[in-house]
Amino acid sequence: MAQERPVLSRDENDIQAFLKLLKKKKQQSTSIARKISAIKQFYKFLIREELISEDPSLFIESPTLPKKLPKAMDERAVAALLKAADRGLDYHGKFEAALKIRDRAMIYLLYATGVRVSELINLEWSKVDTEAGLIQVLGKRNKERMIPFAPVAGELILEYLENARPLLNPKSDILFLGQGGEPLTRQAFWKTLKKLAFLAEIPTSLHPHMLRHTFASDLLRSGMNLRSLQTLLGHADLQTTQVYTHIVPETLRDIISQYHPRGKK
Repeated sequence: MAQERPVLSRDENDIQAFLKLLKKKKQQSTSIARKISAIKQFYKFLIREELISEDPSLFIESPTLPKKLPKAMDERAVAALLKAADRGLDYHGKFEAALKIRDRAMIYLLYATGVRVSELINLEWSKVDTEAGLIQVLGKRNKERMIPFAPVAGELILEYLENARPLLNPKSDILFLGQGGEPLTRQAFWKTLKKLAFLAEIPTSLHPHMLRHTFASDLLRSGMNLRSLQTLLGHADLQTTQVYTHIVPETLRDIISQYHPRGKK
């Protein structure tokens, strides 16, 4: 842009010239996107203050940013986390045994079903069928779905329901409770998971969604088709599920061509 021209008289061509200069300097797409965002906010301010009548940045598009691929845990990390859940955290007081049983059931169920943390902490005990090995969760947009789980998770949930949950003095129909009998919060679950990750000596920063990613990628590696995985995860769009094909072996990419109309190269 020419230095002598006042800011208020700049037009779309000036902005495009500025962006071309950034690309010539080989700035990263994320950096250019931030600058475009700042420019758009600036011109919105000028419009709002009635300093200009037209927004020259209106049709300026941000560059397409690379999607961040979901991170999944490897087999050793999963085994270490489950082993840590088996050992349990060092709680103090009369609820120690009950909380250890609760934590173990939560971690195993999360890994066994791939549910979102919000779905886990809002799951009602009446929506769990340990005999059939099924849970009914309420996902995004209030859509319900049934998810099967392995017998080991069912045994741990049954143990929690019979030997731990009653001791927490339930004040809610929610399955997993805190010491006061109230439903767990996302923050409380996060803290529990972080402590278990520390106990498991997992070097990477473990967040709850990684267990969901691990569940999905493990099933896809085993040959599950995308449609079935989409149903389990509660994705509205198959393209959302498709991202997992980038973190599994190349041999599974042909699944896209089978189940997605634009999957073929």
